[in-house]
Amino acid sequence: MPDLPPGSIIKGADTPPTVSDAQSATVTTTSTAYTTSGTDCAVVFVAPTTGRVKIFTAARMVNSSATSGSLLAPETRVGGTVGTGTVVEAPIDAIGASHYGSTFARSGVVHLLSGLTPGETYNARLLMRTSVGTDTASFASRELIVEPAT
Repeated sequence: MPDLPPGSIIKGADTPPTVSDAQSATVTTTSTAYTTSGTDCAVVFVAPTTGRVKIFTAARMVNSSATSGSLLAPETRVGGTVGTGTVVEAPIDAIGASHYGSTFARSGVVHLLSGLTPGETYNARLLMRTSVGTDTASFASRELIVEPAT
């Protein structure tokens, strides 16, 4: 996707607004595959001219086991309906936040998603999993922010 070279004239459509969502309710899962639980923490956004966005992911997490993990990662799809459309970035541990242990801790990460089609509408939502299927992962104060990147 194109870079914005020095001296470029920036137009309003080049940098669509930052979007965010926050869900305070605690949700749980015993799934070892990324899944939804409760109300989605999700946004719909338009890709900027650069085709790149920064995705901020955060939550308070705890696990029922002191040695198991609670993992949270974004999933991004084409289209304006959350949870539908072609997946352009699947939720994987490398782009998400995690916490191992049985005491609540807040964890957050940011990563760069590139290769988006400028002007196209996308949706992103937070999915979660536990590292061990016999243990329960809990997530509270989930937050998702998508910001245009240069």
